[in-house]
Amino acid sequence: MKGTGAALVRGRPRWKLRRPDAHRHALPRYPAVVARVLAARGITDREAARQFYRPGETPPGDPFLLPGMAEAVARTRQALKEGELIGLYGDFDVDGVTSVAVLELGLRPLGARTVRYIPDRFAEGYGLNTAALERLRGAGVSLLITADCGITSVAEIAAARRRGMDVIVLDHHTVPRELPPAVANIDPKRPDSAYPFDELAAVGVSYRFLEALYDAVGREPPVEELIDLVALGTVVDVAPLVGENRAFVRRGLDAMRRGLRPGLAALATVAGTAQRVDAEVLAYQWGPRLNAAGRLRHARLALELLLAKRVEDALPLAEELDRLNRERQRLTEEAMALAEALADGEGPLLFVGHESMHVGIVGIVAGKLAEKYCRPAIVFNRGESESRGSARSIPAFDIVTAIGRAGDLLERHGGHRAAAGFTVRNDRLPELKRRLQAYAEDLLRPEDLRPVIEIDAEAHLDELNPTELKGLLAFEPCGYGNERPVLLARGVRVADWRPVGSDGAHMRMKLKGDGAAAWPAIAFRQGNGPIADEVDVVYTLRNGREGLIELEVLDFAPAAERRPLEGADLHG
Repeated sequence: MKGTGAALVRGRPRWKLRRPDAHRHALPRYPAVVARVLAARGITDREAARQFYRPGETPPGDPFLLPGMAEAVARTRQALKEGELIGLYGDFDVDGVTSVAVLELGLRPLGARTVRYIPDRFAEGYGLNTAALERLRGAGVSLLITADCGITSVAEIAAARRRGMDVIVLDHHTVPRELPPAVANIDPKRPDSAYPFDELAAVGVSYRFLEALYDAVGREPPVEELIDLVALGTVVDVAPLVGENRAFVRRGLDAMRRGLRPGLAALATVAGTAQRVDAEVLAYQWGPRLNAAGRLRHARLALELLLAKRVEDALPLAEELDRLNRERQRLTEEAMALAEALADGEGPLLFVGHESMHVGIVGIVAGKLAEKYCRPAIVFNRGESESRGSARSIPAFDIVTAIGRAGDLLERHGGHRAAAGFTVRNDRLPELKRRLQAYAEDLLRPEDLRPVIEIDAEAHLDELNPTELKGLLAFEPCGYGNERPVLLARGVRVADWRPVGSDGAHMRMKLKGDGAAAWPAIAFRQGNGPIADEVDVVYTLRNGREGLIELEVLDFAPAAERRPLEGADLHG
């Protein structure tokens, strides 16, 4: 789509069957809608269904299948035996913070002497830096364990080794061609890995490392003391909630429902979620507050909260995180308005920045732009001589590969397919923008820039009997990679509707099938939608007010319009 100069508008969503032939592979003797949704997710036999619904019963992979694990365990055992000071170096987001907390809580019972370090986002930036490594070495650290960073830090780790400090890398980001000269580079995405699951968050990698270490010393790992933090980091880092991640999160949520550690109890209090703990709360209530520390001040505030031993000590920290999160929301609204003004007419890849863009929120703004306009988005804070950028993408565009192709222009960069970050000298910004936009124009087609709602199955409201509902609601915990079941119902009667919200941005509805019952429904950000007496609705199920199940309408159109469903011609 070279040279389109496309205006900054959001196209009408495409409706697309996730797997058009799912009905042919649906499990017999399962509820019909549930069976079609399972098949749409690739679950087509009873054993796969059992593993999905009972993820904790499937044995996890052997952590020693991760390349470098044996070396990492041996070096850590040596450090424990000789009483060495072990540095724990984590990224400043929730995955990095929970990783450091898990390592701290897991190593201390083994007699480890540890010191924790999380870099300052503003003064140091992402990843390892030589100044920090020198300070840690000067403090007596002889073994450094990195979490959620390090896999691209070739020069920094080489410098650490020259100063007599060994390094173990625990990471999950895209692996570069050249690995750093660490004692061990543990990353499930390494191409030589025999480990059966490559989508662990860094906190999951850290936990697997502790499992291997405890196994080597003949002790049981402290699962109940750690699994809640593993679940929290996995959900907030938007790791796919499938396989081992799904098992982690299910177990972690169960542990939280039995009782919250002091820091999380305080956080739940200030967030108003004390009566509810699920993946959605972790992702949208707790996660933003924890991340606000590293975005606006310093992530050690979030780490102190997670490690707090008493609720009384944790509550002031949680209140400060809540205040920082409100400030983050205000800054995000202002930056989003500026970004949209700067990006008008940018084309298939948005590349915007300004000196007033707060470096702590550029990733949030990039994510909002990518979601709203369905195109890869890069937002940067322009400093005096260098700019720090954050990128978010769409399924059709691998953003870390795109940025890597321009790596000769960058001071540092890293990330994965959907999200990445970089630092670039200001004089190179125009060329970086030119290359990335040219690459996007060559690669992306017009249909890639329209949002797609993937639909698991067509299911009229009258099909949702109690057995179907039980099977569909049991897809929890849901999130990225395991979204709530998405269904399409055609010809639904609208019994009632009204705009809601302070600005009327949402729509509350009552929807009816052929029966007498009316389903409560909410359509977020669709207060001006095209209402009619009968509509076709794309919906999912959610726990609504007073604990009642309601429909969340993801999109709707007048039934007379007969919005196409891509793949439906192969369905019949």
